[in-house]
Amino acid sequence: MKKIHAGTIATLSVLVSAALASQAFAYYPINSQLDMGETNGDVTNLQTFFKDNASIYPEGKVTGYFGSLTKSSVERFQAQYGLSTVGRVGPLTRDKINDLINSGGWTMGDVSGPAIYSVSKNLTNTTATFSWNTDEMATAKIFYNTNPVTMNEGDINSVGFGSTNGWVAANDNVARNAQQVTISGLHPNTQYYYVIVSTDLKGNVSVWNPNMTFVTNQ
Repeated sequence: MKKIHAGTIATLSVLVSAALASQAFAYYPINSQLDMGETNGDVTNLQTFFKDNASIYPEGKVTGYFGSLTKSSVERFQAQYGLSTVGRVGPLTRDKINDLINSGGWTMGDVSGPAIYSVSKNLTNTTATFSWNTDEMATAKIFYNTNPVTMNEGDINSVGFGSTNGWVAANDNVARNAQQVTISGLHPNTQYYYVIVSTDLKGNVSVWNPNMTFVTNQ
């Protein structure tokens, strides 16, 4: 019987362990079209990929079964990437998923809103000017009201996102890193609630400390 040297066994063990470790974190491509009710390995691959993006698949369940939760996650993905939100994985959706997988997964795609920091304000008796920075190119808005501002969540690309009460002031809708928005026509010595919002070029929205207040000068 042919013997295997102990050193060779150790080397093989390391190689196998390394292969399994790298495979555990790998995404596998989707090879077929998928629809409600299907149970197969491609559904598992789809769910495994989607679960690492909570904005696409917040439930994160990997069952191999294409049910209503998976359908909703596919619709979110399609909305995020400008595809028809049909809720099934057709050729275009499959190709987009595989493009992301082949390019390294979600780390290559922008699915997060811009970070908002260095917020400052300058008040007069009738105006409030806010300045802040974002860590990526973004547009800027402020929703405000004399009562707490109620926001409408909208979809994943911020379509329909906004307030259900009060007013809005915006910059010139040009994406930049240094933001400034001036609210005018305010009443003197009046408290206002406000919500700072920045939206990046992919439609990802960030909200900074909603419903803080300021008081205009007398």
